[in-house]
Amino acid sequence: MTRLFLPREKLSEEKTVITGDDARHLSLVLRVQPGEQLVIFDGSGYRYLCRILEVHKKEIVVEKIKKEPYSAESPVSITLAQGLPKSGKMDLIVQKSTELGVTQIIPLITERSQVRHTEKIERWRKIALSASQQCGRDKIPEIGGVVEFKVFITPPALPLDKGRNEEGLLKIIFSEGHKERNLKKILTDFKEAEHIILLIGPEGGFSQEEVSSAIEKGFIPASLGPRILRTETAPLTAISIIQYESGDMG
Repeated sequence: MTRLFLPREKLSEEKTVITGDDARHLSLVLRVQPGEQLVIFDGSGYRYLCRILEVHKKEIVVEKIKKEPYSAESPVSITLAQGLPKSGKMDLIVQKSTELGVTQIIPLITERSQVRHTEKIERWRKIALSASQQCGRDKIPEIGGVVEFKVFITPPALPLDKGRNEEGLLKIIFSEGHKERNLKKILTDFKEAEHIILLIGPEGGFSQEEVSSAIEKGFIPASLGPRILRTETAPLTAISIIQYESGDMG
């Protein structure tokens, strides 16, 4: 069944008018017809079963049939702070991380980032929206603005005690130089963590200075195993492990 997001304020009446890109996609691509049903998520934990009443090129009129609580979200909030990679790899990272249940994505400028993608934020937000609709999530991951690495790791979130604070925050930086400490072991040690921040570097990883700075700020260095993963593979692997260990997947 077709799924899409609409802000909660647009769903206050029994009938709702869908406009813009959503209307064009429904009418011209999916070619929906009056009488068909679709599901609308409001991003705040509810979904609405709706029936299509009218179909036009620029607007679709639907009526609500049923409203019910719904959540496909993970019990753990995951923030992915990703060093900006080359070419279109960030598109893939945003799409697949969204499908895997990430809560927030922060693009980072690091010492080894070779590009500046500040103009692509809106593109990534659209990718996250599309991926959320496709996989049935009821909340769209937040895509933050591009941030310098040193700014991101700076207080007020710190200092932390061994990677966490009183609110269940666990902060991890992945580094090839710390293969002796794998992610699974860290998650076992910090089972009570409710919010996990993942620092993942671009091609070539983080510099030693960046790793040292992050550790000083309370991040725990970790490894994803004996093999070196590509920058677009590492976040998907880390998120999958976290979701499995938290009971969200598997």
